[in-house]
Amino acid sequence: MKYFKIIVFCFLIASVLSLLGVFVLQSTGLIGKADSDFRNLPYGIAIGINFFFFLSSFTILLNLKEKVRDNNTYKAMSFFLLPAIFVVFLLLGSWNQPWPGILFCVPYFIVLFIFFLRSKNTTQGLL
Repeated sequence: MKYFKIIVFCFLIASVLSLLGVFVLQSTGLIGKADSDFRNLPYGIAIGINFFFFLSSFTILLNLKEKVRDNNTYKAMSFFLLPAIFVVFLLLGSWNQPWPGILFCVPYFIVLFIFFLRSKNTTQGLL
């Protein structure tokens, strides 16, 4: 249950941070300047990207097996491999303007990295 909570908390915290980032960028006028039906599209894109990260993070549940949990390489791969592959596909899909896609990925990876370090420390008995 601990690893499923990590997945859900990563999704919720990263979604809130992404939505706050979109709100700040729209308030400053950097994105969504035109008055059209697509003004709120960045909010949907932020939630959609975080949802794909949520789905790709189910490999964290592999840490329930002792073989994966005890090996640091397998543990890191279970946390970061599929989300990193999704980032590569996102970069290839938006090759002419990659930075907006990357900015939507940063909060999820920061939260995921924090939970990775925390879970690594708790299995070693430090926390």
